[in-house]
Amino acid sequence: MGFAIPGKLTFAEANAAIQAACEMDWTPTYPPFDKYDPPIEIATPYIVDAPFPEGDDFLNNPMHNRVKDQLGIIYTIAWQAVGQERTTRLSTDIAAGTLPEMFAASDTTLSQLIEFGAVADITDIWEATASDLVKEKKRYPNGDNWISSVNVDGRIYGVAFTYGPAWNVDNIGHIRQDFLDQVGLPMPTTLEELENTMREFVGQGLCEFGVSACRNLVTWYNSLDPVFGAFGSMPKRWITAEDGSITWGGLSPSNKEALEVLRRWYADGLIDPDFFTYGEGDAAALWQGSRVGVWFAPWWIAGGGLRNFYELTPDAQAAIMPTPAGPSGLRGRAGSSTRGAGVVFNAGIDPVKIEAAIKQLNWQMDMHVNWTDYQQYGEFRNSNGFTKGYTWDFDENCNIVPGPNFPDQEYQFVNEVGFSFPYMCYPEYQADIFGEMGQWLEADPATLNSAQRFLISQDAVVREIQYYNHVFETREEGFVDQFLGANTERMTQILPNLATMEDSYYTEIMIGERPLDDFDVYVEEWLAQGGAEVLEDVNAWRESMS
Repeated sequence: MGFAIPGKLTFAEANAAIQAACEMDWTPTYPPFDKYDPPIEIATPYIVDAPFPEGDDFLNNPMHNRVKDQLGIIYTIAWQAVGQERTTRLSTDIAAGTLPEMFAASDTTLSQLIEFGAVADITDIWEATASDLVKEKKRYPNGDNWISSVNVDGRIYGVAFTYGPAWNVDNIGHIRQDFLDQVGLPMPTTLEELENTMREFVGQGLCEFGVSACRNLVTWYNSLDPVFGAFGSMPKRWITAEDGSITWGGLSPSNKEALEVLRRWYADGLIDPDFFTYGEGDAAALWQGSRVGVWFAPWWIAGGGLRNFYELTPDAQAAIMPTPAGPSGLRGRAGSSTRGAGVVFNAGIDPVKIEAAIKQLNWQMDMHVNWTDYQQYGEFRNSNGFTKGYTWDFDENCNIVPGPNFPDQEYQFVNEVGFSFPYMCYPEYQADIFGEMGQWLEADPATLNSAQRFLISQDAVVREIQYYNHVFETREEGFVDQFLGANTERMTQILPNLATMEDSYYTEIMIGERPLDDFDVYVEEWLAQGGAEVLEDVNAWRESMS
């Protein structure tokens, strides 16, 4: 309770009066919608927790309420689980025939649901209900995400999506610009220049090692994949061979050249000798703690890891580094998966509910793509809300300041519910937004409203715009999986052992416990221990698609 003087306003009351006097200079609106009355209820899984303020919960918050109030659609809680518990619960429901009315599935689980007739064929409803904008943005019907998920013999058994924005885990180069300035070197653009630069960083005592690395050489964070890309191939990806077939990237002879480079870096102290004991997150401590001057990581560290980095080292300056070119001028990185998952519906669901959910998708898509027209500025990240008192608020001078849920926590209130984030995502989902916001950075501030100026006044938001736009502009560098089918039964049995063997060979060659020529032994063993059969299955899928 605020302190009160008789006959005077309490501090809380005075603050509330000031807030009431502040006015927004933008007017959020929603796309038109023929609201369901009475409301449509659809049972779906929910996550377990979200950062709710006091008094809110999953069924009472701004994100849930806007769908209920604007559309007349209420997503009820079928059950709550995340991670492995969610997978287990879904398996139990499949066995018992008690699936939720609407849920997401992928890979083998999705294939089995379709094969067993457990999910609805939504082709006719989809064709009649999905908007042209939705079909265009989701690349229906021939996009990779459809081919690899819900499209079977020309029939549609769900709505394809990818988890998060496309190119979400493409690793781009990051380098300490302040270190470059101190050693007097330009930005490295080739692998040779990068090696020389790292030697200068370490030799002049600016950092302990050159580049961050972890036990997984090609991975989603603190990866070394651009070293392999510099020689024209990529482990951990299904790539196209010279004869047009699909082959496993780890088998490519050029990987031997990349391993020779990494072997030298390790021997010369440019890589932490304990790297193979680190997970991806552990390796982040190397650059956040200024123990290395170079790292390869996704765009989204701009809003997370780099925030921590600058808090620890306020005088440091990180910069985007071009993907280094190899001896033949090749550049490449491990591209993010385009393999889709699907939002599916229980085979016994009322078709009206399928129609309602797709209409929500139309509404969400319109609001996202045309977000500046509707002035729905929360769309800048994860189709978030931009609710006063949550994502932002006014201060005593009527300036916009971050709220308790800034920058994008509101989306978690409906994460994986209905056609909110990520189920409404499409490949250019984030590129569409940050492309426009990049123009804000160049605009006369007087032409922007206070919400727009607030967003681009945040250092982390500006970095995210710049980093993601760089990823998008260089997206052709990515080695993207060419196999998009579901694993066959024998692939499921064989591939885990092959992955373990590959990791062991690569790491042992890199740290000098095996000779470089043992790469050829690895290739022979991979093929002999089931890899040849795996390649047969992968290329049988390729032929079936052609």
